[in-house]
Amino acid sequence: MKKITLLLSAITLSFSVSAQTSLTNAVDFTVTDLNGNEHTLFDYLDDGKHVCIDFFAYWCGPCADLADDFSANYNMYGCNEGDVIFLSVEYEGTDSQVHDFEQSFSGSNPAPVASGVEGNAGAVHSAYGIAAYPTFILINPDGVIVEQDIWPMDQDILDNTLQGHGLNYMTCTNDVEEAVVEFAVYPVPAKDVVNVNINETGATVELINLIGSTVISTVANDVNTQLDVSALNAGSYLVRVTQKGDVRTKAIQIIK
Repeated sequence: MKKITLLLSAITLSFSVSAQTSLTNAVDFTVTDLNGNEHTLFDYLDDGKHVCIDFFAYWCGPCADLADDFSANYNMYGCNEGDVIFLSVEYEGTDSQVHDFEQSFSGSNPAPVASGVEGNAGAVHSAYGIAAYPTFILINPDGVIVEQDIWPMDQDILDNTLQGHGLNYMTCTNDVEEAVVEFAVYPVPAKDVVNVNINETGATVELINLIGSTVISTVANDVNTQLDVSALNAGSYLVRVTQKGDVRTKAIQIIK
């Protein structure tokens, strides 16, 4: 999986694995998250915190694939009550579009997220010269960008990066509602059929490609639902299961 890079001059999409901000020192900003809370970078740094920022776009497939990995580290490191503050800043979406993204891809207890429009996060992308999505950076309390581009990226890589900077785990004390949906997806990778085993019937099961389009949608009338993927192109997809307002996703690779 590679990043989606926006080349504004050509208005085309390409791929990149190079560092996505040339800054070495942080630029202050204030954004407003989806719950109406303001987040000012230098306030966190003045409190002695590291700040880990996820620059993403609501329409970005790799961003969707990695959103839950970012959320997992947010919870492992104390839900912004420990050594490190996690903050997601979106490029150009509205609060509504970013809310839908979070509900679909970021797990049950995501980090604070600011939309590009109402949340003023788009201006942060400009200030940091971000041109590829997702881009993850880490800023230390002195305002130095100690990680300009944490890539490749997954839950373990981000965890190891934070550990390498001396940051510590902390129990998350936020109240998190127990997940309603539990499911397994197999085989991994899949070729012709994806089996989705769910803990109860009645859930909506969707297969989503990495540009965010739903390519298969069905209702699980049995605890085991089979999705015929024989006609789909090889690549990465997301299985999304929705039950009683609870949404869960898992990544799946389809091969040919």
